[in-house]
Amino acid sequence: KCPSLEKIWLDGNDIGDEAAEILAQSIENNTTVKELWLRKNEFGEVGYRAFLKALNDVTSIDRTYNSNHTLINLHLPSNRKFFAMLNSIKSAISTNITNSRNFHAAGRSKVIETQLRSSRRMKLCNLQGIEYSYLSIFAGVEPVLLSNILATTGGMHGLSELHCMLIATVPDLASIVNKKAVIKDRLAQNAIDRAALDAEYLRLTNQLALIESEEKNDSACVGTDVAFHGRKRRRNSANA
Repeated sequence: KCPSLEKIWLDGNDIGDEAAEILAQSIENNTTVKELWLRKNEFGEVGYRAFLKALNDVTSIDRTYNSNHTLINLHLPSNRKFFAMLNSIKSAISTNITNSRNFHAAGRSKVIETQLRSSRRMKLCNLQGIEYSYLSIFAGVEPVLLSNILATTGGMHGLSELHCMLIATVPDLASIVNKKAVIKDRLAQNAIDRAALDAEYLRLTNQLALIESEEKNDSACVGTDVAFHGRKRRRNSANA
């Protein structure tokens, strides 16, 4: 091991898929190597896929978060057949550059952009030979973090993306939710809502009673005035 190693030049070393895969696996958790030169070598799809997974493994949120966030220069053999893989590798490298020296920010950015966005996750799953499904996306996620993940998905990518995620993962989500705690929380909230409704009902009832009382008093006053004027007219008629 060489803790200070930052650059590796392996251009033109007849590196094939097997060796490339071993090399890619060795940098997955490396936090020192920033540049890796592998031009004019012999590896193809297997090697490209291995480096893509090293930089952004979409097997799970945890694997994505703990991918390599250090590498900022990766020079691979030129091959147009692997254009899609190369673009995804460049995207991961770009995230590493943007969040240089901040592993948490880089991991979070990759999770948000590739795990919580179905179209990109589907593309990366296909490129990495992983079966695409939202059912495994929450594997290993602590229940306490679930609300933040869902809120982030809705906030960053919209309600339609959140809907797609929830529809596919309802069975898995239900299995990790503390149902007893959820029921207790719901009952407590219902009690609060009921108290608020009772208070509003009492307020409106008192308001209605006040209005009816005022209307009754007004009617009584009108009746008294009519009776008074009636007696006055009769007296005037009698005197005439």
